[in-house]
Amino acid sequence: MANLALPFLFLLIRQIVIVFSPTIRTLSFMGFCVFVASGLNFDVDSYLKSSPFKARSIFRKGDIPAKDNPERQSRPDSGFVVLVSSEEGQGLSAQVKTAMKFLAKHEKELDRLKLRGVDNMLLDFGVELGDEIEHAEYLPPELLVVMARFGMGLVFSAIRIPRG
Repeated sequence: MANLALPFLFLLIRQIVIVFSPTIRTLSFMGFCVFVASGLNFDVDSYLKSSPFKARSIFRKGDIPAKDNPERQSRPDSGFVVLVSSEEGQGLSAQVKTAMKFLAKHEKELDRLKLRGVDNMLLDFGVELGDEIEHAEYLPPELLVVMARFGMGLVFSAIRIPRG
């Protein structure tokens, strides 16, 4: 089953690379990784009462997010965000190790989330756009296999931090 999910993850990662490639910017990993879980029929408040997760942020179906939402469309889902890694200046390999520990520690809880109405889970690695022409990072197959087991998505959130 995990073998079937690997090509999907490869395509997802390939699409991310294509999105970033035209910018010809380097990606510097800022040392944070978050786990996000959401669902169209997920009762986030009820779940978090008995959850081991300490939510950094909670969003609810019907909320109107202010950021990047000029049409003021309401959220179709409910969910939460958990900080997985927050070490400043930590490279991707260290973030991946921390994420692997997080996934192993919460394996049963990730399965429980699906039973409680979560239909979308992802890991989001924070990256800073730099000025180098090329930069490569490696995601080990072990991470991809574990993410595929839970049907988990992968995101690289890129931002530009003003310098000077």
